[in-house]
Amino acid sequence: MSIQTTAALCIIGSVLCLVLREYQRPQAALLGIVVVVGTILSAMPEVRQIAETASALYAQSSLSPTYFVILCKALGIAYLTQLGSDICRDCGEAAIASAVELCGRISLVALALPLFVQLTETVLGVIG
Repeated sequence: MSIQTTAALCIIGSVLCLVLREYQRPQAALLGIVVVVGTILSAMPEVRQIAETASALYAQSSLSPTYFVILCKALGIAYLTQLGSDICRDCGEAAIASAVELCGRISLVALALPLFVQLTETVLGVIG
């Protein structure tokens, strides 16, 4: 689906949510979630193409496979955290949105911890 079509559908969905929010707040939130999920699903062919290209480029490099896996997981965590946080904020739950963001940050640090350990060992090996 083209970005023009996606943007138009998102704008229509947003206007419908705005109107529906006046009368049925829970249904407006559900409609918003449906629009978000539909938009993400429509972008999946492009995501697949990006992943295939990134994998091909990575295969040509001499880096450890661990780095590529960590990078992909970190991107996924970042996108899911932002999406979850935005949905919670749209539903009027700022505290829950902040908790989602905090959990996302903690997940990223936990994911990157092996890299920090390896970097520290390398630096200590060079120094000592």
